Amino acid sequence: MSVPQPAGHDREYSHDHDSDYDRPGHDRTRRRLLLSGTAALGAGVAGIAGGLAPATAAQAAQATTPAAASAGAAGGPGRGARVHANNVGYEAGGRKRAVVVADADSRRPVPYRVVDVDTGRTAHRGTARRAGAVPDWRADHWPATPQYHWIADFSALTTPGRYVLVLDGDAGGEGPAADSAPFRVEAGVLERRTLSHVAHYFKDSRSSGQYDKTDRSLVPSGGTKPVDAHGGWYDAAADWGKHFTQLSDTTYFNTLSIPLTAWAMLATHDTLVARKNSDFTALVGWFLEEGLFGADYLARVHKPGATFYSSISQDEASDLGADPAKRTLDGTQVAYREGAGLAVAALARASTYPVSGDHASADYLAAAEDAFAYLATHNAGMVNDGKENILDDANGLLAAVELASATAGSAKADTYRAAADDRAKRLMARLARWKTYRDYWRADDKDRPFFHPSDAGLPAVALLTYLDVADDATAERVRETVRRSMEFELAVTAEVANPYGYARQLVQDADGKRYSGFFFPHNVTPRTQDAWWQGENARIASLAAAARLAAAKLGDPALAKRLHAYATAQLDWILGANPFSVCMMEGHGNEVPLYQEYPDPVTLGHGSYKWFRSAGGIVNGITGRATDGSGLQWDPGEAETGPNTDWRWLEQWLPHATWYGYAVALGG
Repeated sequence: MSVPQPAGHDREYSHDHDSDYDRPGHDRTRRRLLLSGTAALGAGVAGIAGGLAPATAAQAAQATTPAAASAGAAGGPGRGARVHANNVGYEAGGRKRAVVVADADSRRPVPYRVVDVDTGRTAHRGTARRAGAVPDWRADHWPATPQYHWIADFSALTTPGRYVLVLDGDAGGEGPAADSAPFRVEAGVLERRTLSHVAHYFKDSRSSGQYDKTDRSLVPSGGTKPVDAHGGWYDAAADWGKHFTQLSDTTYFNTLSIPLTAWAMLATHDTLVARKNSDFTALVGWFLEEGLFGADYLARVHKPGATFYSSISQDEASDLGADPAKRTLDGTQVAYREGAGLAVAALARASTYPVSGDHASADYLAAAEDAFAYLATHNAGMVNDGKENILDDANGLLAAVELASATAGSAKADTYRAAADDRAKRLMARLARWKTYRDYWRADDKDRPFFHPSDAGLPAVALLTYLDVADDATAERVRETVRRSMEFELAVTAEVANPYGYARQLVQDADGKRYSGFFFPHNVTPRTQDAWWQGENARIASLAAAARLAAAKLGDPALAKRLHAYATAQLDWILGANPFSVCMMEGHGNEVPLYQEYPDPVTLGHGSYKWFRSAGGIVNGITGRATDGSGLQWDPGEAETGPNTDWRWLEQWLPHATWYGYAVALGG
């Protein structure tokens, strides 16, 4: 989708180091109708201590004047104080953090209570630790949100229950009371409270009805014979297309869709089975069913003697779904980085179960092996720049690993294991160093940092999955490589003030400028059509999955504790512990504003909310505001960024729930 781009903001800023997150030792007056008054900018849930009304933009501006800041410094968090917490809940035995925010700074103690919603009794008392401001966000954010932070750590509370975190004003009795959204503390809280919704989000996203009927007989571009391409999942809340990837011509940013989801559904199933918890019985069945449903689609769009057809698209001129007859099948064959690797991996894994979907297990394996054989000699010639990069290595590694596992005990297994060994060796050689940044993933054959809009955790996940077939000596090198890469992720995340623990990244823009930041730059290539940026909930969920998998497989308890804290912070962000206090999974907690893509001012006076989302699906999320990815932005509206831009923040997309579900299944 081609959309107008917001102007960038050139600036220099310093970093506030007053946060010790898991260390090892602008104003616009016009806003989107219906956003105002939602819980996205609300103060939380009125209740135990009395709710706090949302601060207006004018109040927020007034509160950030020097006089207001001085008043805040003399007292505690004053006007606009709010509490941002995970709206679903916290693992009983795990890390539990909420963030107190206010318009004015203070170094005075900030006492809080965690109150049982059912009894009104205080279950825990504590004092929130000052974390200060995030200079990057304070300099440029929209809409208005408080910019001073205190961290409330109530990990000591382990008693199951439903709670709110209450801020009773500061120690001097000044400032309003505020409370968080309600949350639960219980064992397996995210598995119990969200995975059912996630599984059914995928069921709800299945291709069906007239679109699926049309897909049963589509002639691929450049071909003459119809292909049965029914099944699979629709890409997003306003996209009835079915895709292997997007951004195929951007070299380093191919985003994986259906193949990733199919593989992850099966990996999620296997992970839940391995945990041997009878409470997961229904979940196990649902995720296996979805994984096999995805494998069936991959088998149908496999082209014998080649790889896979890349995409089914719906003509946007037909209003994204008005006319099923306008659906088209792209006959382009996909390379490893474009989803062929994950498709092979998903099909190979699907072949290992005692049950199957519409195809026999042998059909899954045959399609996987056929595509793998073609890619072995053709992949480099299929990619846009003629050079394999980190995405080809990670995708190729998973494909080879799954084939080696699926053919274990046969002569073929040795061939696939050798291919996996080669890909793993290439991937492990990609740790690089630049200036003070040590052990980041190198995307190319030099030192370009690997950063990705949705699959940043994939290289580590691929190597950790490879441990299933690696020999002992190689396995030790894999663990050391992944350990070093995860230490980089922890270090860059703790590099600046970061009260929420949001996963930061080392990036490079269109001009070759390299720097670390919170969010994906808007200008990652010189071509304006490549300015495909959006909220990064898939990216941070993929890193959460990588961190949890590493914690389980590296054999380092101290590092595992830090990795679990890092992973929890990403999931907390998605579920409400973020600067706008919004739970970005539909059906839970503070409500996401309506998705009003394609404004209709003549008949409605505002955008249309016809793009309904599904419970369990996750919207794109929060972004940086400026072209370089700096600042902070959440659904700013047409007046701020131009028409047809809601999708960047509010559209549900398969990879978000895909990575989230796998991360949650891995356990905290």
